[in-house]
Parts: sequence; C-alpha cells; structure tokens
Amino acid sequence: MRRLAFLLPLCLLIAPAFSQAQPSTVQLLGDMSFAVPEGWTYSGSPAGGMMTLKAGTNYWMMAVFTPMPSSGNAEVDLLTAWNTLVLSQGGYQGAPLKPYFDIAHTVGYPGKRADGTSMNRAQYTRLYVLETGKTFIPVRCISNDGLVLNSQEYIANALLGSIRLSPAKAEPIKTSITVADMVGHWTSGAGSSLSFYSTSTGQYQGTSNSFYGAGYTIAADGSFTYKMSGMVNNGITHDDDSGVVQFEPQFVVFKGHNHVVRYRFLNIQKAIDGSTVMTFLPPAANPATLSIIRDGEPWVRAPRK
Repeated sequence: MRRLAFLLPLCLLIAPAFSQAQPSTVQLLGDMSFAVPEGWTYSGSPAGGMMTLKAGTNYWMMAVFTPMPSSGNAEVDLLTAWNTLVLSQGGYQGAPLKPYFDIAHTVGYPGKRADGTSMNRAQYTRLYVLETGKTFIPVRCISNDGLVLNSQEYIANALLGSIRLSPAKAEPIKTSITVADMVGHWTSGAGSSLSFYSTSTGQYQGTSNSFYGAGYTIAADGSFTYKMSGMVNNGITHDDDSGVVQFEPQFVVFKGHNHVVRYRFLNIQKAIDGSTVMTFLPPAANPATLSIIRDGEPWVRAPRK
C-alpha cells in the first residue's frame, strides 16, 4: 500500500493553497463526502482531508482518508489502517491495546476504534474505521494527550456521522436550530436494569427495571404535544403535556402546561438511514467534558415520505 505522506509531521505539512477557515461545509474527496465542523481549518490532498483546531498549547487534528478494501472484519481492518497510517509515519510502536470499541452514538457507518500513545508520550492517536461494505474509511484523530482529545470527542462523533459514500451525500453539521428544523414527530427513549444480591449470602434478591419511551409532535407555529410511558423501579408510569417551544442561547425550552423542560442543544444531523437525529444534553452539561453515551439524548424523526 502506498504511504500517505500528507501526515508529515503531525499532519501539518499540507499545501497551504488548500487551507481555509470556515463554518461547517461539505467537502468532496473522490466518491466520498463529509462535513467539516464549524471553526475548524480544512486542508485537502488527494489522499484525504485534514481538519485542525488549536487553543493555547492544545491542538486537535482529524484526518479522513480515502476508502480502503475491507476484509469483512472490522478488527482486521483497524489493524491494517493502524499499520498503514500510524506505524508507517513513525513515533508509535506495535498494535493498539485492546479492547477495540464499537463506534457508537453516531448517525453514520458502523465500525471500530482504538487508541494509542506515541513512544515519547507527546502525541495521542484515536483511529476509527467505518465499515461501508466492500470498503472501509479510516479516520485518524490526534492531540497532545488523551484527555485533550476527549474534550473534542463530540465534534469527532459529528464528523464520523457525516461521512458518506456516493450516491449518498454528506450534509453540513447544524449546531443552531429553529422551529422549522423541528417540525414533525420525534421519539426518544432510554432504559436500565439493576440486579440486587445479598451482601451476606450472595444470593439474587431481585431486579429493578426502569425505561421510558417519549414522543414530541411539534407544529410549524412552535406548539407541541408530548406523551411518555414507561416503568420506574418496576412500576408503570406515564405523562403527557402540551405547550410551546421557546429558544434561549444554546438551549431549547419546552414550556408546557404541566412542566417546563430545558435542554442544551448539541447538533442536528441526517442519519445514514434517512432519519433526522437531534441531540440534546442536560442543561448543566458541558460539551467539552461530557460523555455522549452517558449524557446525550438523541431524538429521532423518521424519514419523510
């Protein structure tokens, strides 16, 4: 396989004629397209596209590479990409440590990811492989350490969710929202199950189940209706309300007759199945320190027929 030289060194040596700071826009790379996050600087080459961000002494880089032939096994593809894109560039040694995690909580292709630290511990890499069928798309994210990289994980997830192979087309990542974006029926839900055991005997004592499913129907004038049903600690629960959607900086407020609920808005993206996914966070959540798995609340609107 050919060496992808545009990562030299620290991925900064890309022809400056292609560099531009921009809001979220869509870039094309052969039969692949993807969204550049707002505020990131984009540089392109025939081998892939690089996005960079810097704040003080911290830096972040995200590189989307042209597709590679898939083995049909995501872990094998991950190691192939690691050898080609990480080890061949120097500074790293050996395979990334297991476990290799499933790519979760994005709206794009499935796949695997793995992390590794350079030998001098001055650089941290997270490598993703997105499985598209006959090919896989490698995406490499780099920062000065893992905690710094994690602070932009929600941005990386949005980028991963935007990547499409033709005939599908990427769309810009929307980080602002209006009532027009929200019109339709949205569903959300979550669940948990806890098993209890005796501390003295170790015997099973029982299970507590909690889950819910909720739906919001939002009209063009900003009015909404809401219904929820589920179970809390094995007890049936339900709720309903109606009211109006209001907006505050970074927040969407559902002002109902029975409840007022505030959400921190993260983004809205088109999923690979054609549905639309709107991601909310709790009001106090800080995107730079959150866990999408723990904190994110995705609302889904089915494709319009």
